[in-house]
Amino acid sequence: MTALDTQATDAPVVVAVALSPRSWRGVLQRHCRDHVADVVVVPVRDGRDSLERSADVVIVDDDTSWLSAPFVVQARERGAVVVGLYDPLEADGHGRQHLGRLGIDHVVPSTVDVGQLLDLVRRVRPHARSLDRFQTLVADLDHRVPGAQRSIVAVGGPAGAGATEVSIALAARCSAGRSLLIDVDETHPSLSRRLGLGIHPHLISAIEAHRGERLAVDASLAAVGDVVPAPEIADCLAVRAVAGPKLGFDTIVGLAARDDWSLVRSSDVVDLVEELSARWPVVVARIGPQLEDLSRHVDRFGQSRAVAARATQVVGVCDATSTGLLRFVDWLVDLLPIVGDTPVHVVLNRAPRSASMRNQLEQQLREIAGPRLGSIVVVPRDRRVERAAWDAGVATSGPMQRAMKHLARTMTAEPAESEPVAHSVSEPAVAA
Repeated sequence: MTALDTQATDAPVVVAVALSPRSWRGVLQRHCRDHVADVVVVPVRDGRDSLERSADVVIVDDDTSWLSAPFVVQARERGAVVVGLYDPLEADGHGRQHLGRLGIDHVVPSTVDVGQLLDLVRRVRPHARSLDRFQTLVADLDHRVPGAQRSIVAVGGPAGAGATEVSIALAARCSAGRSLLIDVDETHPSLSRRLGLGIHPHLISAIEAHRGERLAVDASLAAVGDVVPAPEIADCLAVRAVAGPKLGFDTIVGLAARDDWSLVRSSDVVDLVEELSARWPVVVARIGPQLEDLSRHVDRFGQSRAVAARATQVVGVCDATSTGLLRFVDWLVDLLPIVGDTPVHVVLNRAPRSASMRNQLEQQLREIAGPRLGSIVVVPRDRRVERAAWDAGVATSGPMQRAMKHLARTMTAEPAESEPVAHSVSEPAVAA
């Protein structure tokens, strides 16, 4: 049963509670634990955690670090009601105004009696009619893609396998020009150089713009001139640095320097990709070749791991050689625990002309990871792609484009809950 369904009166209300140093959180948790049976309180660490809990009500306060207008929108899209608490002793009333600007459904003082807070929670538990406020909330936003129609495709593989070329070709073939390609590779960001795009604005610029949208202030303040309006995400799309044809898709390039990975939190990257998927029907994310979990020490490869975990589709690129296969299997070992049940489509890139060698590679892949694989697409060496790389452009025809067209159709046609069926598509080699 989803939060938007008409719910039985005896079903408990699931309440996600943001961690807060204020006393209201502990009082609410203890009271529900000891005296209440119809309300289940679940502490959450961040916005992503609260969204994944499928809560009916989310309770935050004005000091919640991850609270933002996009989070409120995402919570409403999932059918949750957001309640915000503020400190009534603040002389300037900043906390209450902040919650109001973010579009919080119900704003109450943090000194409210726990019984009154629970009465509010029971009264506002969502049902189908609660969508009315959400429609008002997003009326002034750009046209948003319905949740069921959003597609986030993570493309990666071992270094040198050709994941960059596959991500470019896939973005060019998806959604008839309504796709966006974003470089979240924190190890070797390369889309700006490959496509002849400026390195500014880039991923961090888009994150800052997204944060600016989240913390947008009163229009009256901006009108007075006290606040300079923050740039929007649309202002952070890459622009051509060299002459060349139009790409046919929008792009957000990666970090300007590899050392900048420490400036980016993986949660910020996922929030950005989530918001992008509400504006572009297909978001193709080029993730990095390293997916090792180093979170106990440092979040070194965290953004690639986080985007892979959020992706609705995953494409792994394997260099079609015996050594490339071994490296791909090592990469797959790190990937599979991240993506869960999401099938992994495989592109055997730069495949040999010999049909027997291709068949051997496909057979070995199926023997190693068959149940977890989606389609297997075999792409021979494509001289058009090599020429396009020299020209900082996109190949408009050839084996790579035909294979990506087939892969895009395959991913779109597969039901979200169906079992993946492995199959192979081989393309003819291009004459030299």
